[in-house]
Amino acid sequence: MAESRPVSGSKGGDGSPLIAGLSLFLLLLMGIASLIPTPWLQLTLGLERQWFRASLGERTATAILDQADLWFRQQAEDSGQVAASYVAIGQAGASALFDGVSPAWLNDRLDAFWLLVKLALQRLSLLAAWGPAILALLVGGVLDGHWRWRIRQLGFDYPSPAVRQTSQMALRLVFGLLLLAVFLPFPQPPAGVPILVTGLVILIEISMRHLPKQL
Repeated sequence: MAESRPVSGSKGGDGSPLIAGLSLFLLLLMGIASLIPTPWLQLTLGLERQWFRASLGERTATAILDQADLWFRQQAEDSGQVAASYVAIGQAGASALFDGVSPAWLNDRLDAFWLLVKLALQRLSLLAAWGPAILALLVGGVLDGHWRWRIRQLGFDYPSPAVRQTSQMALRLVFGLLLLAVFLPFPQPPAGVPILVTGLVILIEISMRHLPKQL
């Protein structure tokens, strides 16, 4: 009688997309940090903080920036990752693999990496501050698209597949821009987040409105 064996690999790869995503994220940060000068990142970080205070008010800007600093302190500094990274880069600089590479340049690139992490956390904190308004806007757009689609079921007009396909392509593009904006090493005004999210909601509403009819 043949023994039943568990199918190997059925659950072993559950975490592979997450690991691949984290690896891609780290490679993206390292790639950007290897190209962007550290003074430019410092200027970008400081300029965005000034824009936060000018556009959002001192109280709101302070809360957003304090939250970003808290995340960095808890996840990077208090955990020892920052200190360990400088120890590791010092050991790597002494190895034959980095023979001829200036240790000061390696430390400068590591400074750029952590500045880029701070910049990303600062923008994520801004995104979290917009969270309630984004959620309300998203719910409104989804409900509007749903009811417009339901109303179409009672009429004789038919949804346009071309409009739906175009809106879905634009939706992917805008969503990719929103994710990419978190890591771009260029100053971004605080109003950029709600503008992109509003575009997302409009495209979601259009895509839902032109879903195929259910007869």
